Amino acid sequence: MTFEYTTDDEFDYLFKILIIGDSGVGKTTILQRFAHDYFSTEYVATIGVDFQIRTIKVDTKRCKLQIWDTAGQDRFKCVVSSFYRNANGVVICFDLTDVESFRNVHNWFEEVKRYCPEQTPVFLIGTKSDLKARRMITYDMIKAYADKYQISYLETSSKTNENVEKCFFDFTQTLVTHTNQMELSHKPTPKSRSTIELESKRKTIGANTNGGCFSGNTCTI
Repeated sequence: MTFEYTTDDEFDYLFKILIIGDSGVGKTTILQRFAHDYFSTEYVATIGVDFQIRTIKVDTKRCKLQIWDTAGQDRFKCVVSSFYRNANGVVICFDLTDVESFRNVHNWFEEVKRYCPEQTPVFLIGTKSDLKARRMITYDMIKAYADKYQISYLETSSKTNENVEKCFFDFTQTLVTHTNQMELSHKPTPKSRSTIELESKRKTIGANTNGGCFSGNTCTI
């Protein structure tokens, strides 16, 4: 499997990806790092939604990613919920140094199931992996949750750029596979054509002096 960055406007797939999670977990910084290879220590809360676009190549397919960064505050949930409907995939972020943000992962997961189409792929990301001394959630706790709900999981650091590229490339590969599977499952099967027993038909016609018709009005088929 090969991954490549491309600026080509043409693409084979267009994916709308939503990034959700509690306020302050690092959704904006991970998107800035991926889209522009930029990191800032200044925290500015996202108001409503914002998005970035980047086109990447997964194997031989060009995938245009429209990645939506959403506000984590409760007062914006009514606005954000409308963006779930057409999402091809959702990334749920939590802060490895904040237990509450991990506890709330399940609430965000329920939001996905409530608003997104059924079987929408979900990717779980633990942020701020560079802050090892402040880590509050063990890998085993997270892995148990991810395995229970069959969600892919990866730990990232926007500051050191650890696994940022990998999480989006891996998730894009998942979206390509999912899209292809959905297209196959919705592809109409060819209707079986009715067959005519020609030999049987000849026998039926030959047995009637009216060529298979009785009284000139009713015909056998």
